[in-house]
Amino acid sequence: MSSVALRDNARVTIIRTLPQRSIDAQLNAPGSYFCVSFTGNPVISNGEETRPLANDKLHILRQFETSPDRIVRFGSASDTGCLAVLVLFSREWRASCPQGPACRVARFLLGGNNSSGEEDDAELELDSVGSSIARSLLDSHIDDDSDLLKVEQSFLAILSWAYGRYTLLDCSRKWNSSLQPKATNRTREAAEILRQRLDNPPTISEVSALVGMNESDLKRCFKSLYGTTIASYSRRRRLEAARDLLAHSSLGIARIALEVGFASPSQFARAFRLHYGRNPAAYRRLPSQII
Repeated sequence: MSSVALRDNARVTIIRTLPQRSIDAQLNAPGSYFCVSFTGNPVISNGEETRPLANDKLHILRQFETSPDRIVRFGSASDTGCLAVLVLFSREWRASCPQGPACRVARFLLGGNNSSGEEDDAELELDSVGSSIARSLLDSHIDDDSDLLKVEQSFLAILSWAYGRYTLLDCSRKWNSSLQPKATNRTREAAEILRQRLDNPPTISEVSALVGMNESDLKRCFKSLYGTTIASYSRRRRLEAARDLLAHSSLGIARIALEVGFASPSQFARAFRLHYGRNPAAYRRLPSQII
């Protein structure tokens, strides 16, 4: 685990655990923590209650002066390692927003649109933009002062994305009732199935049967909720998982192709090249970007 300190006690922490190992991160400073994990299924605990934090989502963990200290545990004795980013927007950083306490972004960090000024934790589905920003933080390295500027740029970018996404969803909740709660829950279940079955991606008809929706309704709801098709979502998740394995594991390319559900290394290489602009082998030869 390594951290980059920014102005006003803000911080970016990169978490990489070995298989069957865990790391605890203390949420003991007031502020808003953004947590994104790509592997490892972390959990958050306040000493009395423990709950999971799903992979591939941005979790907003709001910590107030009166809140009990909490711990996020990354990795466990049963997983293959954890890759995650924990970003702290501190109380001091929030107070230094250009508009001061009246700043809408500061209010979002503190408590969204809750009139009481404090709101519980929240989560946002990562789209391709949010995922790309989080991964740029994961791949950060600090060799000189200019690298620090790049980290701060990504730090601000993930806040901008989260604020825009949260605002969009809040507006959608107010005026768009096309997705009923039951359909929304089943669509989220479908996305979770796709994330869990990277090595053996199910067909659309199989997913629709598993969640109890007909194919046309599932396709429509999925596009409305995630902004992309089921097939595109599945392929992007698989290629992002492959990218992580290339950067952070010693598995061979043929093995990685199987791990993310491609029938052959050549098929995997074509898909990877189209998505990232270079072959898997060329990507692996890039200089290390680990802090």
